[in-house]
Amino acid sequence: MKKENRGLDLFEVFPWNKNFEIGIKQIDDQHKNIVVLLNELAISITHPEISEISGALSELADYADYHFKSEEEVWANHIKDDDLVHMHKESHDSFLPKILEIQKQNEHKPLHYTIEAILLFLIRWLIFHIIGEDKGLALIISAMKEGKTLEESAVISEKEMSGYNKILIEAILSMYDGLSSRTIRLMRERNARIKAENELKEVNDKLEKLSITDQLTTLHNRRHFDHIFDLELKRAIRSKTVFSLVSLDIDYFKRINDTYGHQYGDNALISLGKSLKDICQRPGDFVFRVGGEEFSIIISDSKNESALNLAKSLQDKIKILKIENTNSDVSKYMTVSIGIITLIPNINDTIDSIMKKADEKLYLAKEKGRNRIIN
Repeated sequence: MKKENRGLDLFEVFPWNKNFEIGIKQIDDQHKNIVVLLNELAISITHPEISEISGALSELADYADYHFKSEEEVWANHIKDDDLVHMHKESHDSFLPKILEIQKQNEHKPLHYTIEAILLFLIRWLIFHIIGEDKGLALIISAMKEGKTLEESAVISEKEMSGYNKILIEAILSMYDGLSSRTIRLMRERNARIKAENELKEVNDKLEKLSITDQLTTLHNRRHFDHIFDLELKRAIRSKTVFSLVSLDIDYFKRINDTYGHQYGDNALISLGKSLKDICQRPGDFVFRVGGEEFSIIISDSKNESALNLAKSLQDKIKILKIENTNSDVSKYMTVSIGIITLIPNINDTIDSIMKKADEKLYLAKEKGRNRIIN
């Protein structure tokens, strides 16, 4: 992983500390590689080729993605507790969108501000991730190998982790002591790096896509839903065209997770997401995962019956999937309840008012027995 002639031994914004080792060699080695790549990102700011910055940031992002998947497999293989594993995965999923957020916050500033802010975030995030999260899971695995139950191991881990607060503070202080002096050396080179902003465009595009995408289903997420809703509603008001909002929930989705496990539930969400993509093919169709088992479709510049026809097509596709939900009260297979609001909006219509009407239709579909469409 370490590259030649980079001078990392002489210039490290983040020197590795033994306190970061959690006792699982595979994960410890990957953490060390991330630290190496982080230091290379710092080095790239003073490297002659302007493409070095985008290359270093892209390599770090790609390796972090590989590490997260590898680490999640370790936890899943040893800790048979879906809630613990899913909670840790959520922490991983927040990593790249946070980098994008930092870039946007500094988009009107010189490049060095962005890179320095990213470096500060990466160091802080990595310290808390390793000591505050990974160490705790490693302690659970260690206790289980000694014959303890999962519940007993979790208690042991929590007690031992309470003693790491002091180590955490000392480690952070140590990192920032080294960082402050080395950052000055980075700042001496920063003016020459402003042109590298163009080289970051490809990485920015990737991070932008990640920030508006639900990582499980690959549909757009709630953040993008709010953005598209605002744009399309304003356009429909100006052009006096039909606007539809389709709100849908998976019926008794918790029972799917409880009966078959979270992985089966995730696969059900993925299958539903694919079905939504298949039927939402027109330029004015926008589909989103807005919550756990909650999905929305925005249909702009359409005919009055478009939303209803689309909803019927979706129910037909779900029937074909035959995703088991034997504990459902309405079917032995997965079903959805759908609420539809279709209107030609005026200036008095808002996102909130339209969503409220769609939700009322959805709730009515549930009250009437679920597995139905109300429009």
